[in-house]
Amino acid sequence: MVDDVKKDLDEQRHIWSTKGCTIMTDGWTDRRNRTLLNFLVSSAGGTVFIKSIDASAHCKNATYLCEQIEEVIEDVGEENVVQVVTDNAANYVAAGRLLMERHPSIVWTPCAAHCIDLMLEDIGKIPWVKRCVERARNVCKFVYNHSWVLALMRQYTEQKELHRPGITRFATNFLTLQSMLRSKPALRRMIVGEEWSSSSYATTPAGIEMADCIFDEQGFWVPCDEIVKFVKPLVVLLRVADGDKPAMGYIYEGMDRAKEAIRFVYGADESKYGPIWEIIDRRWHHQLHRPIHAATYYLNPAFRFIPSFKADAEVLNGLYAIMEKMGPAGTSQIDLFRELQMFSDAQGETFSRPVAKDGRTTMMPGKNKLLGLILVLFNTIL
Repeated sequence: MVDDVKKDLDEQRHIWSTKGCTIMTDGWTDRRNRTLLNFLVSSAGGTVFIKSIDASAHCKNATYLCEQIEEVIEDVGEENVVQVVTDNAANYVAAGRLLMERHPSIVWTPCAAHCIDLMLEDIGKIPWVKRCVERARNVCKFVYNHSWVLALMRQYTEQKELHRPGITRFATNFLTLQSMLRSKPALRRMIVGEEWSSSSYATTPAGIEMADCIFDEQGFWVPCDEIVKFVKPLVVLLRVADGDKPAMGYIYEGMDRAKEAIRFVYGADESKYGPIWEIIDRRWHHQLHRPIHAATYYLNPAFRFIPSFKADAEVLNGLYAIMEKMGPAGTSQIDLFRELQMFSDAQGETFSRPVAKDGRTTMMPGKNKLLGLILVLFNTIL
């Protein structure tokens, strides 16, 4: 078994040396209240767990975090590391900046899934959204805290569950609203049914509150439907960013498509979609967006060769910044730009081949189908 693990790791190291890799780190607290830091390496060959350290006795400041990441970089090989991904806590942001000062060829990038989740958190703070979510949470809490009510609900929903909200992902709040919308007719039938009406639960304050919520069309169901519609594009993008496939080449375009889908939901009424865009842009421009997102968007053939492709100043500046930062040793910038031009024109021995052109929409970077997920789900919204 140990030999098999070593063999697999050797194969991964070969991929790191030929295609590059990403180091990912995240902190969490276990049941013994220990602060643990996990380190993983992701590449075209998949994701590999490297180690976990107990950082409970240390001050998790930027210097300490940077030193721990540097140990992994040394193990992986600095020449093989393209980027380091962490969450968006202030100490990790400072560590990322320090890391790039010490290692100019490496890019630090905040976790896309965490940033999108923070966007959803900000949206959840809008007063009317917060009120709707709280009412949905109260209904779920009441139903799942009482076994008889839960059994009755399952009877009417044909065993379908209400997605219960979690504490780590704000997206679960909106999934709860979506599941309640799906079960709306069944919930109303339950409330007017003889079993509920004659039960002791129907006269409790929580039971009365649930019934009021379920029959409150304008105060609950209308805003519930609106929230689900305009939040769905961000939840789709969160699924892409938080999946087990390399998603870097899809974040830039995905965010653009998510915003357009939100505008479509509101019929291009800027007074309605504008505040949502402001929340998204605040996180996107101040935290998430990095030159590497623009560069990977440009170099993703699934986007580069479609008519709607946009190579504006932001995209080109991001591309050139990454080329200058991570150009292979001994390669001149002129050579890199010559290669880039051949890629853009689909020329040369490699890019002009029919198999390369056919693979633009079937063989994504990293051999995944994330483009299909973005296109299908966003087109469903539109």
